[in-house]
Amino acid sequence: MKPNDGVKPADEIDESPLKLVSKQFLCCTPIRLIRWHGLLEHELNWDEQAALLDATVDHPLVQRYPLSVEYQAAFLKRIITQLSSMNAEHHDRLMEKYCAMLSPGAELPLDDPSIGLSYKHYELPHGQGVISLKESGAFVSEGTTGLCSWQAAKALCEHISNNRDDFHGRNILELGSGVGLSGIYLAKCYEPSIIVMSDCHSSVLSALKENVRLNFPNAAPVECDNPLVSLLLDSGNTLMGVMDLDWQYISASNLSQLIEPDVIVAADIVYDHTLFPALLSTLNYIFCLSHNRCKFVLACTERNQDTLNEFLQLLITAKFRINEETVSPSRHFHWDSSASNIRIFTISRAFS
Repeated sequence: MKPNDGVKPADEIDESPLKLVSKQFLCCTPIRLIRWHGLLEHELNWDEQAALLDATVDHPLVQRYPLSVEYQAAFLKRIITQLSSMNAEHHDRLMEKYCAMLSPGAELPLDDPSIGLSYKHYELPHGQGVISLKESGAFVSEGTTGLCSWQAAKALCEHISNNRDDFHGRNILELGSGVGLSGIYLAKCYEPSIIVMSDCHSSVLSALKENVRLNFPNAAPVECDNPLVSLLLDSGNTLMGVMDLDWQYISASNLSQLIEPDVIVAADIVYDHTLFPALLSTLNYIFCLSHNRCKFVLACTERNQDTLNEFLQLLITAKFRINEETVSPSRHFHWDSSASNIRIFTISRAFS
């Protein structure tokens, strides 16, 4: 189900074009999808070009936690091309920045540079702050696809933002958390009693822990005797955990000692039918923990309709009830609705 992208978000009405472009740049919205809000329709003078640079490539967040060099260079190239088409004079800083990024071995001010890793920054709706994520720009990195934020995770965040009461104050378990966009968003903005973010690849878990610490620098460590829980923090309002949760061994996880979930969330975990038996076993286990009172919110990129249908049929056979939700428009998290068929389901089961 496609969202209606023609609807202008209410919270865009009072924001300047520069602010709206800055938000899209910070989270690395593909250049071809950036909505410029008229910013490049007229010749920008030097002061306007300087303001654009200050809000993007020289933004304080980007200076401390840089976006990929390739993305920043492509962004500047788009501006330079447009200005050239209008015979506008280029700001010296614009050209200096662009040329520096094209130089072989260009380095960015990372505290601890990691090859292939860079940051994205999501400015949250309604002044709720910023989520900064360190992730990989590669489709597959270190043998896993979990080191970057996928379209379905962004669509899930949009869904969450429009259904606040379903998540606020709840006990939440996230399956396949990846680098943590959805889980960190829930922890930052919805004050769950506890949220446990889980994955099972060592590189992904390492990145997830780093991103949780980055976004909650003042949270206090909490002791936990579960060896699968590698991080447990108390933010004052929420207990946040990072857990190594292998679906094949869910019964040995001692998950019940940590959380009895009200809500399970997941994005882009239904893509490999060989994982379905373990995933179904995990859902059965978790629903039993909550006496079938929890619900499961699943966001999927429909890459193969037969694969998704196979999983949905397995759920139906296991007595789960499936409700397909309307997909919210891409407003805050800037996902590419034109290229991805995102579907969101709320999955429940009759009380035992």
